[in-house]
Amino acid sequence: MQPRLEDWTTWKEHCARARCSDETQMRLGRFARSRFGIQLQRQLAATNLLPQDAQRQLPSDDDAWHQFESYAALTQTRQGKRYKDWIFARLRQSNRSPLDTIQSGAALIIRAAVRTYLRKEVASRKTMSLDTPVGDGTNTLGDLLPGTAETETDQLAQQHAERLFNQLSQRERIGLLAKYAGITLEHPDVVAAADCGKSTLNQAVRDFLARLRESVVREYGDEGHNAVMAFTALLLQHLGQQIFSWKNSEKGLPDCFYRVEEGECGK
Repeated sequence: MQPRLEDWTTWKEHCARARCSDETQMRLGRFARSRFGIQLQRQLAATNLLPQDAQRQLPSDDDAWHQFESYAALTQTRQGKRYKDWIFARLRQSNRSPLDTIQSGAALIIRAAVRTYLRKEVASRKTMSLDTPVGDGTNTLGDLLPGTAETETDQLAQQHAERLFNQLSQRERIGLLAKYAGITLEHPDVVAAADCGKSTLNQAVRDFLARLRESVVREYGDEGHNAVMAFTALLLQHLGQQIFSWKNSEKGLPDCFYRVEEGECGK
């Protein structure tokens, strides 16, 4: 049963679903769970989950609503407006019916909430397990890493990624963000944001990756070629997390960057 317009306006007036009538709570909860399930299916390709895993990740009505309501209340648009307020502010600009306008806005927020949920709870499709076979299959990624515990090695990769990220220029950050997001470096908005030509931007990214490889070889080259490759894979994974965290806090980037999340291909 779909929510009614008064269900949404009552939620806005009372500030929380728990303060609404049982019928309103039921309809809003079912809406959140339904949209949550749709987004899980659409975003599954960005994770390491199998299609049959999606149903197990689907939360209850209450949990799905909690994910939505928390995101709507605690997250802001780039203009500083709470997303909960944004849902209803759209009514002044839309030609659609009030119910459709509110629910389409809520669905967009649920999409973002699902991205956040998957990023926290589920490994990215690009995540490399330390049990991943390498070479001829006799060793795993964990076997080839430098002689420290797995958690210590992961911490080393994270620290190394943070050092490299802090040394990046704005142009390099934009170029790497485009790379990680799957957006071509020739995209007009990317080139404009980098304030250079596409050839210069490509060269900046290549130069940085060369410096990254040199730094890993310099610090860990004694561990052997396979260990360097394994550590580089972990380092790039952590660097991607740094890049997307920066993107989420940076204002004024092209819209094409804000339409993608970590592990998702952009256009």
